[in-house]
Amino acid sequence: MKMKYTVAVAICIMLLTGCVRYHSERIREGNISITVKESDRRYRVDAKFSRSKTKEVARVIDQMLDANNTLETDDLDGTISLEDDSRVYVRLRSGRLRIRFDKDENSETAYDRVRDLTDKIKATIHTSQAQLQ
Repeated sequence: MKMKYTVAVAICIMLLTGCVRYHSERIREGNISITVKESDRRYRVDAKFSRSKTKEVARVIDQMLDANNTLETDDLDGTISLEDDSRVYVRLRSGRLRIRFDKDENSETAYDRVRDLTDKIKATIHTSQAQLQ
């Protein structure tokens, strides 16, 4: 009985130590949070990152989505129309990003383009954060 108790305590300590280590590594990476939620009808991206990276993220959005529009890099908030008349809602504030895309109202090509944009933004945020450390 005493041996089972000792083994159970040892396992609990190992699990707790692993959780604390994971949490610590996440904190050391900085204040980056990227959430992508996808359903049959919608694609959503919410991100929080260093305020100093806002202009870089705006450049990525401008390069990947902006064919006919002139985007302001400071505070972007609105719907962007793509060449094929697809629409993407983008809100970019200092260190925060929100993207909303309705799959039912837009083409599959536009959906792929928004997914590529999300991947590029993730890479930009993580690469930039790694260069700071």
